[in-house]
Amino acid sequence: MINKKKVLGYVMVGALGLNMLGATSTFAAEKESSSKTHSSTRVEASVSHDKTTVNIELKKLQTEAKKLNIKVDGKKAEVLKKEIEECQNLHKQAKKLGLEPDGKTPDTLKKEIEEYQNLHKQAKKLGLKVDGKTLSTLKIEIQQHLKL
Repeated sequence: MINKKKVLGYVMVGALGLNMLGATSTFAAEKESSSKTHSSTRVEASVSHDKTTVNIELKKLQTEAKKLNIKVDGKKAEVLKKEIEECQNLHKQAKKLGLEPDGKTPDTLKKEIEEYQNLHKQAKKLGLKVDGKTLSTLKIEIQQHLKL
């Protein structure tokens, strides 16, 4: 007859082997599940970081826009960027014309620049010198010339 002790030993080794194999696959599944959790946490952290970055950028743009007298309520970052750029161009243009842009809204600046340019053209047509003259000076000179 076959040695019962030997058979029992083989069965035990087989059972132990199967048990170890099951533990290994369970450990691998836990590790995979754990890495997915860490991965999603990293993605959530990245998204959270991106939102924070966007909020910080938006706040900076809002602050800059307020300094330029631009209304910021309900505007997105892209819109604010565009309006800030346009307003900065208006400021440069106003300074070149001798106008004081500080404390004025973009609409006010546009109107003043247009008015200055119109008065400038009108003064030139009347033969008046226009170089270095302010908006109010041009108005006065044009009025005086037209009264003559």
